[in-house]
Amino acid sequence: MAIFLARRGCEVEVYEARPDLRYTTVGGHRSINLTIATRGLDALRRVGLDGQVLDKLCTVLHSRVVHDRNGRLRNIPYGVRSHEVLHAVSRTELLKFLLDVAATEPGVRLHFQHRCVELDKASATTLFLDQRTGERRTVSADLVIGADGVYSVIRGRMQRREPVDFSQHFVPWRYKEFTIRPVDGEISLDTHALHVWPRGDFMMFALPNRDLSFNGVCVLPAHGPNSFDELTEPDEVRAFFEAHFADAVPYMPRLIAEFFDRPANGFPTIRTSSWHHGATVVLIGDACHGVVPFYGQGMNAAFEDCVVLDECLAEHWRDWGAALRQYEHRRRVHTDVLADLSIANFTELRAGVMRPSIAARKQVLRIVHRVFGDRAAPLYSLVSHSTTPYADCVRVARGRERIGRLLGADVLVAAIVAQATVRQAIRTRVAASTVRVRGKVRGKGRGKGRTRPALRRWWR
Repeated sequence: MAIFLARRGCEVEVYEARPDLRYTTVGGHRSINLTIATRGLDALRRVGLDGQVLDKLCTVLHSRVVHDRNGRLRNIPYGVRSHEVLHAVSRTELLKFLLDVAATEPGVRLHFQHRCVELDKASATTLFLDQRTGERRTVSADLVIGADGVYSVIRGRMQRREPVDFSQHFVPWRYKEFTIRPVDGEISLDTHALHVWPRGDFMMFALPNRDLSFNGVCVLPAHGPNSFDELTEPDEVRAFFEAHFADAVPYMPRLIAEFFDRPANGFPTIRTSSWHHGATVVLIGDACHGVVPFYGQGMNAAFEDCVVLDECLAEHWRDWGAALRQYEHRRRVHTDVLADLSIANFTELRAGVMRPSIAARKQVLRIVHRVFGDRAAPLYSLVSHSTTPYADCVRVARGRERIGRLLGADVLVAAIVAQATVRQAIRTRVAASTVRVRGKVRGKGRGKGRTRPALRRWWR
């Protein structure tokens, strides 16, 4: 946002509570990798940064790879066109890059280790605490933009004594991060895919880094069976991971240390009915619409905020109150929809993705999308590979689904499910049974008493 404003000729001061990440390692700083999709790339493109980010920081993700309990893999492409991909990027590396760019912009000044403690919303005056010296500093401005996250101080001060609807919801799961790295320079995981281990009530997923390592995230219930509360001993942790994520364990050499050293973090969803105050204060990003990370749209939506706010300010340059009202009107309904989509996708990733009916429905949607092009793009493609507003994506996708049902899509889904069920039943039976084959075996003479897998060929 500072880069957008500076390029419109504004004098911008950025105050950050943490030390400068470019020169300091910050303890406890989140490192879950991010995925940049079309919305994020559009925002970067508008300030000329998309090429550098893609070339220097990103790993292309072509698909999602699902690992079942038996070690079998299922590859689910993110789209049907070559450009329908995601791009994995380290949160910290992207922040460093953007700080470098902002620091070179005329009119932008960066201040680190300054924590906001108070806001006078009527006059756009903020009070900061310099955490190095203990000095308090009062700063006046024409406009205060609160980009200070789900626990936003600016939001709290702005909404004080105002008739505002606000909600903070946590799903009853927690997460810890783990490092997955090559062994002897080799790793069996596809380094151009998001990997998911869905296990019903819990899951693990992993995003690749450019050095062939992965940022793994284990999501367990907050309490009860299979929760972080229940896993208290090293042997229990190792047994749990070997039972449920066996193909990843060989590449997790610091599993035990990371499990006990790292905190179990929550997944908050933030909704609020007020994003601005008059012409003096406005919120962007997680400060006004924090979402769980399971649709990969949190950062993309925040970058899109910057685009829309910049457009509204440009349109109403002499009336910033009108600009902020228009910005909130254009964005709030869509980010509320994104919050619902993100929670629904969490349910699908940890449990639904293994159901034959869901897999079959997605297969049908891909076929239709491939045949009819963008006129038949499913919801995921609309959200991830377009800049269509989120609520409009849902409306369009639901309309297409109704048409698909009328044309018999549900019948096709049922046929695919039935075929998959029969194939799985045959696999199970063949794998469990053997027959004794007597008599002549081609090329090997007679093989008395030889045991062979039963009837493998006919059902294929």
